[in-house]
Amino acid sequence: MKIKSFIAIASIAMFSSIASSQATTTFTYSSWLPWTHPVNTNIYLKWMSEVEKRSEGRIKFRHLPKAVAHPRAHLDAVRTSQANAGMSVHGYSPKRFAAYMFAEHPFLGDRAKASSVALARTHAKFFADKNFYKGVHLVGMNTHGPGVIHHSKKNFTVPGDMKGQKMRTGGPIPKRIVEAWGGVAIRQPASKSYEVLSAGIVDGITFPYESLDSFKITKLVPYSTYVPGGLYTSSHYLVISKKKYDGLSTSDKKVIDGLSGENFADLAGRGWDTINDAGLAGARKAGNKMTTAPAAIINAVKKLNSEFSKEYIASVKGSGIDGALVLKYFKGEVAKLQGN
Repeated sequence: MKIKSFIAIASIAMFSSIASSQATTTFTYSSWLPWTHPVNTNIYLKWMSEVEKRSEGRIKFRHLPKAVAHPRAHLDAVRTSQANAGMSVHGYSPKRFAAYMFAEHPFLGDRAKASSVALARTHAKFFADKNFYKGVHLVGMNTHGPGVIHHSKKNFTVPGDMKGQKMRTGGPIPKRIVEAWGGVAIRQPASKSYEVLSAGIVDGITFPYESLDSFKITKLVPYSTYVPGGLYTSSHYLVISKKKYDGLSTSDKKVIDGLSGENFADLAGRGWDTINDAGLAGARKAGNKMTTAPAAIINAVKKLNSEFSKEYIASVKGSGIDGALVLKYFKGEVAKLQGN
């Protein structure tokens, strides 16, 4: 009887040990975009699926039924454990992330993969020690590719075409461009796009082509004016719980690390290129009137871009950041990567 009891206890201990060694860590993911949105399915959920696969199921992600915070507040939501993973946009918090505003500038290129990897390299070289993501664990960042002017009634041929037009903008750079040309910038998160357009609150919107289909606004803004290299772009970041990450085994940390930084930027950039191409194809199929911006528009953007560069350099000077060096390095990396 004693022998049987000993065997039973030993068996329980053995299986408990095995279960412990295979313990699952679950991260809750809050998204302010619908779960079926292409940005989720092509980037964030794809990344999470790869983490689960490489960790052999020891790391899992649970999708929360709704966002726990405003889009710009997701870093703090993760920091305070309202969620364990979340993404946001640097341009939604321009003061907090002033160092990254160069990634919103015009003419960064036509492909998100190149500008995303260049952004990751720039962060690693200049900002990794700046503690901009205090209290959370940064997975990585990316850009969304070239921004376009989309309008309900017209294409744009000169800056004056913007006068009096109400335009939804996200970050500070498209806001500045709209206002410089006499328009009214109405700042709303991307998730409000259909609402403000369908209600007639705005006349147009600044977005990459991807967003036309994903936010169901292709027919609401049938006129698109494209600036080669982008009227602007937008940079995004993904963070996870530092506490949960720190509690992972060394091998599981390596799984996340192997899908972070430049590797995450590559995945996200390729994802954005795919969905931007799909959005453009959808607009063409719908019969939208798309045009390349004429010289008057391009020259006006170049003039503003010169101002943006000077302002960026001045804005980060007090933070011990050489803005001119950051811009030179980033643009050099984009140029180097665009052929790949």
